[in-house]
Amino acid sequence: MRVHTLGDGEPALAVVVGQHGDEPCGERAMERLLADDDLELTGAVTFVVGNERAAELEQRFVDEDLNRAYPGDPDAASHEARLASELLDELDDLVVLDLHSTVSTDEPFALYQRLTPRSRELIERTGLDRAVDIRTEPGGLTNHVDGVAVECGYKGSEAAVDNAERVVRNVLAAYGVVEGEAAVSDPTVFEVTERVDGAGYEFLGENFVVVPAGEPFARRGEEELTFDEPFYPVLMSTDGYDESVGFAAQLRGPLSTVDDDE
Repeated sequence: MRVHTLGDGEPALAVVVGQHGDEPCGERAMERLLADDDLELTGAVTFVVGNERAAELEQRFVDEDLNRAYPGDPDAASHEARLASELLDELDDLVVLDLHSTVSTDEPFALYQRLTPRSRELIERTGLDRAVDIRTEPGGLTNHVDGVAVECGYKGSEAAVDNAERVVRNVLAAYGVVEGEAAVSDPTVFEVTERVDGAGYEFLGENFVVVPAGEPFARRGEEELTFDEPFYPVLMSTDGYDESVGFAAQLRGPLSTVDDDE
């Protein structure tokens, strides 16, 4: 783990990059910002580079998925379980923006596991059009902090780096860390209802576009997957996961109409 603080005073938030060693977009966006001599700082932000060892190996993780290892254990045998515990200690009570990339879509979108006043504010300050409630997945960082993850685009693409930089700049301006105008959005919320298990399927649909009841959305040989009710694919792809096609979700509507968790 590596930590950089940009600016003076108490950080307004933390930006976590590189939880997965094969997703470099966040760290590259961070490096652009750290190298920008024209950045007009009016506050401070902490950048945390997560899984450096996995990045050196150019693989997603060393022992297990870091973003499924929280809250972790400082005495664990697993590299990621120890790292998860250390990372949570470093983040303390900061609001957290967590940057990722995917193989499912080029359009950036936000994800959250807890909707609190602080995470809601961060979602709005990303300026993005879509947000996904993915609390069904255990062990994620944003289940243990007031935070939001952003999928920035296709893994390894320059567009994902550009999107990550744009989102971070917007968030930093919105929190008063840098000078500049910030877009504030009321994104459409999709609520994940289940993981669609299975390996070797070709994904036939389009993420965030409704699949009608009974329509095939994935195929493996002669076998086709269908649902009895309409749903929206989220993070679905042919090659994204070893054990699943992705996630099925329902449309909730604008974030402003969704209540905070009790």
